[in-house]
Amino acid sequence: MSNLFEIAPDIKPESIASEIEVDEAVLQQLPQGCKVVGTKGHGASLWTRFARIDVQLADGTAKSYFLTVATGPNGLSMMRGEHESSRAINMVISDFAPGPVGWGTFTSDPDLHFFLQDFHEMDQEVPDMERFTLKLSAMHLKSAELHMDMKAEHEQSPTPRFGFHVTTHNGSLAQDNRWTDTWEAFFVQGLRRMLELEEEAQGEQPKEMKDLIGPLFQKVIPRLLRPMETGGRHIKPCLIHGDMWQGNTSTDVVTNEPIVFDACCFWGHNEYDLRTMRARTRYKFGRAWQSAYLRHYPAASPAEDFDSRNALYILRSELHDSALFPGDPKFRKLFIDEAKRLFPDGYEGWLKTNPGH
Repeated sequence: MSNLFEIAPDIKPESIASEIEVDEAVLQQLPQGCKVVGTKGHGASLWTRFARIDVQLADGTAKSYFLTVATGPNGLSMMRGEHESSRAINMVISDFAPGPVGWGTFTSDPDLHFFLQDFHEMDQEVPDMERFTLKLSAMHLKSAELHMDMKAEHEQSPTPRFGFHVTTHNGSLAQDNRWTDTWEAFFVQGLRRMLELEEEAQGEQPKEMKDLIGPLFQKVIPRLLRPMETGGRHIKPCLIHGDMWQGNTSTDVVTNEPIVFDACCFWGHNEYDLRTMRARTRYKFGRAWQSAYLRHYPAASPAEDFDSRNALYILRSELHDSALFPGDPKFRKLFIDEAKRLFPDGYEGWLKTNPGH
């Protein structure tokens, strides 16, 4: 098999028997003097294909790499975004994500693009809750300290900002990562992008949904996000994984340490990465995971808004999933049901009950 895209989506790695030809552009990313001893397809998603490359280094040591391949201009942006996300995570905490090696375009086919990273043998279970939440909170806390230095490589403003220096993709969907001065502004632009993509995928939004969207931007978002950035309060931009759910986490079988992958990073509010850790959710992370995390990184002030902020953040995930799966109405319904629970009396009402803020 010479083309990874002959692999059907969601096929199990053990079902792929044939060898994969390694493109010259990928070979150039491997360590000098190494010898490829084996290549094999390692699964697929709806928009990417994977392979494992085993090499013998110049000193005789065995090492393996994980290759992701995508097609077209969007695929090129996906591979760049995932490379830069992995690079950023490894700059903050070196053993929480596979190390990036390189990215680029196949020499043999300019429509195929790749991201190469270190290979890790992982188990198929959700990682240990205590170890995982400790490592995630450590990434958030340390990245907040490193934000200005890491941002300066790409963005020279003298103040903390929210965004990222390249487009990253949640699945195949491009996120709006343009830099903003406030978390509220960044969240708004990202949510608007997902609403556009969702309507493109699912068709015109029903009246029930449209009736919720206006007040969502006019009242709910200012009410829940603005208090964190007023009255002398500030949100420290943290490096956010961006697609944190149990399917993008595992445990390294060699080190027994939690590991994350498939990141679509940006600088944002740390609580955004907790949005799947809640009740009434289809995710395996639950409220116990929230509590474990918050022991290391307490909720932002006003802390009494934490649950509502968490519900607000999951709205973007429901839109994202609706945009990814055209024809499936359940994610639109989840968005509508969750949004209905989020209608307080707006930011002005909060000011009335919190004088002096």
